Amino acid sequence: MSLDDRFDRLASLFLGDLEPTSTSGMEAAMGRARGAGPSRSLDTPVITPLVAGNLPVLAHPWLWHVAARLDARPSALIRLAAKGVQVAMLNAAGAAESSRDDLAAWLLEAATVARRWFVVPRSGGEIDTVSALGAEEVVVVTGGDEAATVAAYQWVRRLVEAAKSAGHAPPLTPLAVVGCEDRTARQVASDVDTNAQGFLGHAVAFAGAFPQLERTSVTQQRFFGECVPPEVLRAAIQEAARAAQTSRAGMAAPAPVPVPRSSTSAGPSVPAGSERGDRPEQPASLLPGLWPVAIQCPDHPGIGFATDESGRLHLLAWHEEVAALRAAAIWARRHAPLLRAAFPGLAADPMPLVERLLFTDATAAVTWHHAGMRLDLFVRLTDGWLSVPLN
Repeated sequence: MSLDDRFDRLASLFLGDLEPTSTSGMEAAMGRARGAGPSRSLDTPVITPLVAGNLPVLAHPWLWHVAARLDARPSALIRLAAKGVQVAMLNAAGAAESSRDDLAAWLLEAATVARRWFVVPRSGGEIDTVSALGAEEVVVVTGGDEAATVAAYQWVRRLVEAAKSAGHAPPLTPLAVVGCEDRTARQVASDVDTNAQGFLGHAVAFAGAFPQLERTSVTQQRFFGECVPPEVLRAAIQEAARAAQTSRAGMAAPAPVPVPRSSTSAGPSVPAGSERGDRPEQPASLLPGLWPVAIQCPDHPGIGFATDESGRLHLLAWHEEVAALRAAAIWARRHAPLLRAAFPGLAADPMPLVERLLFTDATAAVTWHHAGMRLDLFVRLTDGWLSVPLN
């Protein structure tokens, strides 16, 4: 057992961890999830790993504190430990302790209210966990002293290099700085960002300053004595989310349709306004999880803008316009306060940007797989367009 694990177990005596409970296995959990409703195409749940850098005192309470404030909506927090899995709901109503007797049942119940899934990797298994979860964003939580700044950069470097070695685009790595005032926290984030961009070509956003531990709304806590591989956990979360969305489909407003269809055409239906040559005219409306926003860069009007549920600003360009994409990203960063005033849902400063290159020919994307941008392929079907992520 590592030193961090021993300290975290000691902290658990004061922070409400429960004794291990027997489980019936993740296989049973996923089986029940599949049986809860018909299989259908649904948005993938947002899974955000939290990686602990050098933190003041104990990592465990700081991670819970940060997770509860990164997203004010009800969220699930899952902590992978050497002896099992600790779970809790943040910012949600409910009993202090969960009555569920296995992890599978808990995931199914949590999926009915959770809007984000925070996962704390087991100490020593952070890189493998991030890779297995397929996360697009990894929050690095660190302190504000010099040693913590160096450690934060090292974590960013490891995450970026591991992704590139696996042939994947590096995840976003926003930095949450704890135990210091806002000014110091921003300087730490700026230092890490400067080094990451200079040596890795990778931007690091500032997720926020968290000066001191405060009371956090934690409910439905449980500890399950079962060691779950992260890839199995990911599949179980996805199955639980699918079952939950299926069960409430009749009670909630319909989710945005990924490929909107025209109801006025006599022949095969196509997305509204999609035909201009051999590519869709409004690609942002065809990408799952994105909502177009009415922003236009004066010098590069061809660049599209959209946002996601996290408030990140996505910039979209066809691959021939990659130079314009980078110029538009610089423009967006310079005018972030004005953009946020016009669109309050955009994330806090510095505004996180996601650059996306669009293709209708997959072979044209081969040389762009390590450029740090999202790559999206659009395939023409008889009844519209299909978007396929390439990384």
